[in-house]
Amino acid sequence: MVDLYTVISSIILLFIVLDPIGVSPYVASIVARRPGGEREKIVRTALASAGAILVAFTLIGVVVLDILGVSMDEFKVAAGLLLLIYATADLFEVKIGYSEPSGDEVAIFPLATPLLAGPGSIATVMYIMSSSGIAVALIAILVNLVLAYPILHASLRLVRLLGRHGSLLVAKFTAFLMVGFAVSIMFDGLRGIVPGVFS
Repeated sequence: MVDLYTVISSIILLFIVLDPIGVSPYVASIVARRPGGEREKIVRTALASAGAILVAFTLIGVVVLDILGVSMDEFKVAAGLLLLIYATADLFEVKIGYSEPSGDEVAIFPLATPLLAGPGSIATVMYIMSSSGIAVALIAILVNLVLAYPILHASLRLVRLLGRHGSLLVAKFTAFLMVGFAVSIMFDGLRGIVPGVFS
């Protein structure tokens, strides 16, 4: 039986890491001069692609780890460290691993990945899967895609509503939350690797 609290907390965790509100200013800058129909296509393609990536890692991520000989606890430490780096870089506005391309391919890169389905969200869904099961991870992904669609679709209005400072505040706050979550994942993995030391 799936615990409702576990489902809700998993949805919230993934929402924080996906950060559709924080991504909205970037989406707005991409779709600002495009017609309404094309904006919707970009958002739908980005979300569908991000969802496919996250589902794939949820379903076969553990198999890949087994092939590579990496335990789930070791992956948690690595994933937490990676998320910590990305969250810290986001907090201090340091760009890592991507630049801004032009054309319709922005729906796939950088919107779908790494902005939505990046190392942080991939690590999060695998963490949810390992701690709460595949069903909870898939539910969290589906609910977050549904929640993210209207936010990203209305990104121009949202950015205008929040203003430049409001959008920056939201982005910094979610990055700060991600730092805390990253540390939590790392310690969870370390407790499994070195029991008794990090209890």
